[in-house]
Amino acid sequence: MSDLRFAWRLLWKSRGFTLAAAGLLAAGIGVTTLIFSAVDAILLRPLPVRHPEQLVHLFQRVPRVGTATRMPIAVYEALRDRSTTLSAVFGEFAIDAVMSEPAPAEQIRVHLSTPEFFDGLGVRAALGRTLIPDDAKDNPGEPPAVLSHGFWQRRFNGDPGALGKTIRLNGNSFTIVGVTPREFNGFAADTAPDVRVPLRTLPLITTGYGKRGEYAALDLGGRLKAGVSAAQALAESRPIWKAVLDSMGEDFRFAVSYDTIYPLEIESLEHGTSILRDRYAVALKFLIACSSFLLLMVCANVAGLLLARGTARRQEIAVRLAVGATRLRLARQMLVESALLAAIGAAGGIAIAAVLTPLLSNMLPPIHDLGSLRLTLSLGIGMDRRVLLFSLAASTATVLLFGLAPAITASKTSLDSILRSARSSGLWRGRQILILVQVALCTVLLAGAGLLIRTFQQLRNLNPGFDAGHVITFTLEPFTAGYLRDRTIAFSNALTARIREIPGVISVALAERGVLRDRSLGATVAAAGQSPSSADFLETGQNGVTPDYFETMGMHLLEGRIFSDHEDLRAKPVKVVVNQMFAQRYFPGVDPLGKRFGKGAVGHPTSPDCEIVGVVNDAKYRSLRQPVLPMMYDPDAYNGGLLIVHVRTRGKPEEVIQPVRQSIASLDRALPIIEIDTLAAEVDASAAGERLTAALGTIFAILAVLLSAAGIYGLLAYAVAQRRREIGIRVALGATPGNIQELVGTQALAMVIGGVVIGIAAARTTAPYVASMLYGVTPGDVRSFGAAAFVVLAMATVAAAVPAMRAGRINPANALREEGR
Repeated sequence: MSDLRFAWRLLWKSRGFTLAAAGLLAAGIGVTTLIFSAVDAILLRPLPVRHPEQLVHLFQRVPRVGTATRMPIAVYEALRDRSTTLSAVFGEFAIDAVMSEPAPAEQIRVHLSTPEFFDGLGVRAALGRTLIPDDAKDNPGEPPAVLSHGFWQRRFNGDPGALGKTIRLNGNSFTIVGVTPREFNGFAADTAPDVRVPLRTLPLITTGYGKRGEYAALDLGGRLKAGVSAAQALAESRPIWKAVLDSMGEDFRFAVSYDTIYPLEIESLEHGTSILRDRYAVALKFLIACSSFLLLMVCANVAGLLLARGTARRQEIAVRLAVGATRLRLARQMLVESALLAAIGAAGGIAIAAVLTPLLSNMLPPIHDLGSLRLTLSLGIGMDRRVLLFSLAASTATVLLFGLAPAITASKTSLDSILRSARSSGLWRGRQILILVQVALCTVLLAGAGLLIRTFQQLRNLNPGFDAGHVITFTLEPFTAGYLRDRTIAFSNALTARIREIPGVISVALAERGVLRDRSLGATVAAAGQSPSSADFLETGQNGVTPDYFETMGMHLLEGRIFSDHEDLRAKPVKVVVNQMFAQRYFPGVDPLGKRFGKGAVGHPTSPDCEIVGVVNDAKYRSLRQPVLPMMYDPDAYNGGLLIVHVRTRGKPEEVIQPVRQSIASLDRALPIIEIDTLAAEVDASAAGERLTAALGTIFAILAVLLSAAGIYGLLAYAVAQRRREIGIRVALGATPGNIQELVGTQALAMVIGGVVIGIAAARTTAPYVASMLYGVTPGDVRSFGAAAFVVLAMATVAAAVPAMRAGRINPANALREEGR
């Protein structure tokens, strides 16, 4: 405690030093804690359930789809009844529904849960109760509904009185019985449904899945029995799964599963599923590495400050040694002082992280489901126990990194050398090494930021194949609202006619799917009579569109014609338009017009179901990053659940939002608009992940440059102050100011060049690990590395200029007089 009180008095006495050092530490720890918060939430945090390490997830690994989790209900029932390795099997079916009560009406995400879902996961309600096995029975009265915490806050303002109230989903009433905990999302780490209801109520919400919902496909999980491994559960479950699928008809089996050619897999569900994790895991690891480098640079700078401060306290140390203080006591005092400084910096860092966390949450890129609808993120990025422990660990490591060197120096201090005012070269060499390390780390960060910036520039300058500047889209889902096909067509015709009358509208078109939403309908196709290969599996994108779609999107007809409004959709072959990539892939070297092809299964000959009547230019469809897909456009825009209204305008697309809203409301006030987006915003959102990583990488690089500049300036200023007598003698013997400036500058240049060489070598070694984050740029991009080296050298020149100029202006008489005192 006496050491602590003494350290506090010293820091308070030197408030300028304390503020500078603590500010640097707060920035380093704050940024590192912020990034770790995101990494923890997406990559590391276990599900907030009972014994999450026992949970497993059932899925298939499907090419061009990724992780496919659609399992027939019959598979769930067979595993539930026959598994000896799983103590519980549970799952959910996701669907969209219109909630018309309480008003206003909106489309929400509903999960229909099996009876064991909450008990199997071991989750209790935050308010009320969860769904229980008894809810699976056809009890009289309104079925129960459990709200997610976020939805409860948004629609009911967190009112506990919401329990017992009624909500109407697609015209059927449900009673609210509970609210899930804030951090609970189900299987997912980053998304959550709005409402959960019993699986038995599926026929009340929608049709098309059988009288009792037996045609639904579930996302299945299970809990391992004690002592059972995932491999043992897989060995037992795969034959059960295969037997169920083999007992089904081929059409039904493929409708709810991806068949047995892609075998069942089981993996741990301890950390939940995550779209963000699957897509940005490499980027997150890169950012945590960058923030760690930044923290190391902060530590190096603070260590340099403490070393300089230790030099200034030489007389104090000499007095304390002279009156009997031990070197161990001096080292302990230095460490206590460093620890107190680290504690102040850690407190500031946690405050910085707490302030910046909401900003980072708002910057996360959008994600979409398989139906291309945007999902609401429910990701708890914040200061939980794990993050606070990380901050504590970072602070402790910081103490050891920047406090150990001054402590060791104090323990080795020679009383005789201090009393004789001898100069020690040890501190100078130590600070040179610190600067070398800082310059190397700065170069690595700048090179990485350069690669990310070049990637973002490549994507931003990419031509998507359509004109995004004057198009806005309105996403509707009539099927969810109870529309059948004929009613959807009548509504669409009336809506497009009204929108065309809005001033400033050039054209209107409808489509099943929007562009650049990470997903599209996939098809397996081949020329008529040929069998698709495994390379053709879901390789072709498909979209049902109205004839005005290509004009509205600004796409160009290259050959043939566009299908008309009067095409007979039931006649075979269906007239379709394809893109250039489709024609080159399936009909290379021949005129594709009039050629026929079909959709089918791998290894089975296709029928001549489709005929090509036109070819349009290639366009990016799933994302800017993904290569152009073979695309087919058929004239049926009413075949899927979504209806995307595309409106092309003369002026700003945003100007027609309100008129289009009014047109939709005039036809059906209860039909909600799910999304409204300009195509320019869709293009922008497609590169949101790259923009975020480039922005954060650039911020880290700028901070690194500033830290390196401060370190170089501090080192040279310290060196000039220490060598005033030497410089005075050199000037007295005839050295010019230019000679002195060259001497100081050469020393700085040698350190910087050494750091740059080490940094470039390290960057080239590590760059291949982030190759998946790059687009249109090689990991060894010369421009990025050259720019990094140039910036570091320019920074070093500016940082060294002031101390060098001061050295050139030293008066030899004054320097020798001061030294002799």
